[in-house]
Amino acid sequence: MLIFDGYTREWADFIFLNRNNPKSEPAHDYDIIYGPIANDRVWVQIGKYEAGDITLDQFLENLKYMKGITFQYYFGTNLAIQQLKKV
Repeated sequence: MLIFDGYTREWADFIFLNRNNPKSEPAHDYDIIYGPIANDRVWVQIGKYEAGDITLDQFLENLKYMKGITFQYYFGTNLAIQQLKKV
């Protein structure tokens, strides 16, 4: 399981790794990932970074001021899905 506690450089590197992955399979081998959602407001900043309008440090700094960070779980393999239990 991979855990991101917030908008960190490691989280950003992971988001960009997956966003720019040319393959149809995931760019990682984690079964479960927990971390911040790259929602619409975050995608605006991602667009600015990918266009070269801001640096990675500016990208992360801009995310510090976003309110209401929402976290999500990603269950990406059959093994991970088998761990789910209905409550």
